[in-house]
Amino acid sequence: MSKGVILFAHNNRQIDYARMSILAAKLAIKNLQVPVSLVTDPSTMDWMKESGIDKIAADTFDKIIITQRPEDSNNVKNYFDGNNRTPATFTNGNRFSVWDQTPYDRTLMIDTDYLTLTNTLSSYWDADEDLLISSKYNDIQGKERIGYLDTHISETGIEMLWATTVMFTKNENTKIFFDLVEHIKTKYKMYSDVYRFNPLLFRNDIAFSIAKHILNGYQKVDEYSLPTIFSTADRDILVDADDGKLKFLVSQNNGENYVATSVTDKDVHVMNKFSIMRNYDKLMELAQ
Repeated sequence: MSKGVILFAHNNRQIDYARMSILAAKLAIKNLQVPVSLVTDPSTMDWMKESGIDKIAADTFDKIIITQRPEDSNNVKNYFDGNNRTPATFTNGNRFSVWDQTPYDRTLMIDTDYLTLTNTLSSYWDADEDLLISSKYNDIQGKERIGYLDTHISETGIEMLWATTVMFTKNENTKIFFDLVEHIKTKYKMYSDVYRFNPLLFRNDIAFSIAKHILNGYQKVDEYSLPTIFSTADRDILVDADDGKLKFLVSQNNGENYVATSVTDKDVHVMNKFSIMRNYDKLMELAQ
């Protein structure tokens, strides 16, 4: 059975997801010891050539899969960098296609801002479950910054699953799941009325959570899942990466003040993309 990681990267005018995907891929290759493929679009590929990173991308990725850019023109979110806010298009509407796009029998799909700094996820390749999704979220500061809407899709809705890391075997069971995710995306407004969540921003976390809930017979089922997502918030600032230690300024009270902390020997979801790019060269050293 072939095993590998897959990433989706679609640039917008503010965030270089393509460059981040190279970093995420190199870390995964080093620590998980499997090949990594990239799904991207023609305009992002053109930018890779223009910026001169196409050759390193070709050397890094097992396969680069070119697909049409999803039409997410209305999917606009605020990207934070500390207290600085940048509105930009959030192009994430084609993750459901991973079943068709992946070249592997067993696939781990991760976000481009997910830094795989350990081999923890390697222990799940041979799990009996066809589909594994992270079911828990852990903030870098602990529980005090985690609100109800960080763990549920709405104030009255089901518990959130985290599409940041998803592992699956390519078979008919998982095909049904990803087809259902596509259906939920197509009928997102209708499902927002049923599950009582805000439909203004399409989120794979929500679509994946609803699909799993439906396939579990509209019940909460305790299932084997991928490890808890260890995450920073988008207002948190990565200030340094040295000798395997990531140093952060962690936002307090929505950026009114900050405290310093560090992370070692953990996979970490760094939601502040701008701070990843500022520390890109040092992070790349961790992948050597």
